[in-house]
Amino acid sequence: MMKKFFLLSMLCTTIFLTGCIKVETDLTINKDGSAVVKERVMLSKQLIALSKKQDPFQDAIQKYKDEPSMKVSKYEEGDMQGIEATKTIKNLADDKWNTSPDTDKIKSKNPDGKFVSVQKGFFKDTYTIDAEINTIDQNQQKGLPSASNMNNTMANDVDPNDFFKVNYIIKTPVKPESHNATTANETENIYTWQLKLNTINTIKMKFTVFHTANITGAIILGLILCMIIFGLVYKPKA
Repeated sequence: MMKKFFLLSMLCTTIFLTGCIKVETDLTINKDGSAVVKERVMLSKQLIALSKKQDPFQDAIQKYKDEPSMKVSKYEEGDMQGIEATKTIKNLADDKWNTSPDTDKIKSKNPDGKFVSVQKGFFKDTYTIDAEINTIDQNQQKGLPSASNMNNTMANDVDPNDFFKVNYIIKTPVKPESHNATTANETENIYTWQLKLNTINTIKMKFTVFHTANITGAIILGLILCMIIFGLVYKPKA
């Protein structure tokens, strides 16, 4: 029995160190206030090969199919396979996805309680993200056996973050004024938060989208009014 447990522990440790599980949320925000959310769950092909299920993603696919606003498809990235659920949002400010985040895991610190707070104006729209994402195992919070405790039992040197990757990716239409992303591709305005397990992660970002058409129109209208006033004030005497 001990021999079988030892072999199983070594096998699990080997798999875990290969980075076998990856979860990503990919949010793209457009200038017009619309957005696209993509949620991906991926497993390493090595782990899938060890699974007894022919299709380990079937349950997850069925779950997303119950949500008509989600489009689900198979997804592959390098040596990983999984599923990708896509949701298109016409108005991010008022969409249920934004106004009703998962309160167990995501806590908005914005005054309006939204994950992305949008302050709309005639000349500009301001987007603010100030949220906490809780990745603490619920069993661990209750003092019950948790996945992290099991990992520590198997191998004290194994860090769960080495095999379970959780990323939050935000693509913005303009360069943000501020953010606390782990990595940033400022050429394409793609910002990635590499979330840590068993802790409270914070996501902060603020950016402003200026309405150039409205600004230009206001300037032109102002110039026309100035010319009219100037013409009335300095009208030549007959």
